[in-house]
Amino acid sequence: MKRELIKNKNRFRTWAVVALAGCLAVQSVGEPVADARRLETDAASGAVSMVVGQTLCWTYVPQGREGKPYFHPLALPGTGEALTAFRPPDHAWHLGLWFSWKLINGYNFWEPTSNAVTRVVAQRITPSPDKQVMIEATLAYLGDGRELVRETRTVQVTTALNGDYTIAWESAFTAQGGAVEFACTPAKRGKDGNWASGGYAGLMWRFPDVDALACRYANAEGKADVQACGESSERMEVIAVAAKSGARARIVIRDRVGNPRYPTPWFARHDLKAHKGRGYFLVGPSLAFHEPLGLEAGATLTVRYDIEVKRMP
Repeated sequence: MKRELIKNKNRFRTWAVVALAGCLAVQSVGEPVADARRLETDAASGAVSMVVGQTLCWTYVPQGREGKPYFHPLALPGTGEALTAFRPPDHAWHLGLWFSWKLINGYNFWEPTSNAVTRVVAQRITPSPDKQVMIEATLAYLGDGRELVRETRTVQVTTALNGDYTIAWESAFTAQGGAVEFACTPAKRGKDGNWASGGYAGLMWRFPDVDALACRYANAEGKADVQACGESSERMEVIAVAAKSGARARIVIRDRVGNPRYPTPWFARHDLKAHKGRGYFLVGPSLAFHEPLGLEAGATLTVRYDIEVKRMP
């Protein structure tokens, strides 16, 4: 556990639990309802959680042992049941919802390696009176000790009274010292003609195993599950059903107009039989799925994504 703690706690703002249970908000139909949202912060790790009533909604961890910030758990609104998997036994570097390049100038930033290091340079987490949370972070990507890329990241999380939430994500990557190339393990098709391996990098969401959650993917063109892998689309929609409660959520990840290679190719692993029947469910926009993406020295690559999580009737 100590390896997960932030080494320099002074970089992170901590605050007391915000509780406004006595305050009233107004629904669109004009009926007053209690605002049961509150933020809780772990003083040791800096992790920030949104709780609605007695139910966990989401948690953001500013830095894991690989140096990467991540969200886990992201919960199905109103239930507390996790929509994310953290360090599953098949891929211990999968961190719920997180951002990771695969290769930068040949250095592997996806799996833990000794010569490719992701480092949090600075970070600030700012809550607002209306319960929005703004996360501002600067990250450095080092290859053999030399900084290749510096990222400026801004993430805004908005939580509704009923526990639905949205995440607005912006990352700007600037090449340091020389030109860089972002690349993936080359994507390959299986015998069935579907993309079966490689092509992953970027903002990724790892879903729990089949015994905890059932999920289906569909892109804007109606291609579903593994058929959506490698396809370009402006969004990916996931319908998730919790095994325990039967509650359902609709998750939409959108690629914003103006992003490089819009509409983006998607990595969409949807395998019910993988890992001895546990399943394997990972999805996210992957700019370098089909070919590397180059960035000249001093140039900046900016990507913006929107994520919406809503409870379904």
